[in-house]
Amino acid sequence: MTRNLGTRYQAIKSPWTDYAVYSFPDASSVAASDRQPLMDAMNGIIAVNWKASEPHWTADASPFDSKFSLILVFSSSGLAAFSVYRVLRISSGLAIYRSGTEVLPAHQGRGLYGFFTSEVLRRSGAAEKGDSVLYGWRTRNPIVWAANAKICEKVAPSLLGDTQDPALQAACIEMCSSLYPGKLLELPGMIMRGAYGHIKHHRQDYHGAASLVDAAMSRVIPDTADALFSVGYARV
Repeated sequence: MTRNLGTRYQAIKSPWTDYAVYSFPDASSVAASDRQPLMDAMNGIIAVNWKASEPHWTADASPFDSKFSLILVFSSSGLAAFSVYRVLRISSGLAIYRSGTEVLPAHQGRGLYGFFTSEVLRRSGAAEKGDSVLYGWRTRNPIVWAANAKICEKVAPSLLGDTQDPALQAACIEMCSSLYPGKLLELPGMIMRGAYGHIKHHRQDYHGAASLVDAAMSRVIPDTADALFSVGYARV
């Protein structure tokens, strides 16, 4: 895998001098010759962070489909992190969906996840509205759930005891149906059974809000193949 995308693409500004960051609002603009090496590198990061029995991204489930947007972060040794997301409209307005974000352990703790979130909100046009926007994600990682919930005023499902919001629950159902047609969303917990049959999350010591989320997830989805589909009002 190439250590960066060189002069073929224009890197965007970032807070770091030791990373090269590339943003593709339309992921299909990545050249065909670059796709397989990039997909291999993305799957390589997933295989480090998860116990993977098969590749997550494939030619049939490609991150380079025009429906996706993509952000790539390169260090001197190769791909260090990536974020795949979608911008869509549902009946209640603009919505963002975080399709997948991974950071190699050696690069965690440097603010890359927060950078991705800010960039996604900016690139989607949500930041220009200066209001909240529907923001969705699917995970069973307590750290990811807590990080996304932190930027939201309310979230469905409510893992930490907040009041349930019927409008958010309706948005969950509509977004899930649009993104994963034919896949069952179990109500009211917003559970997707078997979502991660091919990858298993590495458990670790959790602290703060993530430890509370972990306890709630252990009760709600004890099966490691299950995931929560969540939607919140993200502050922008």
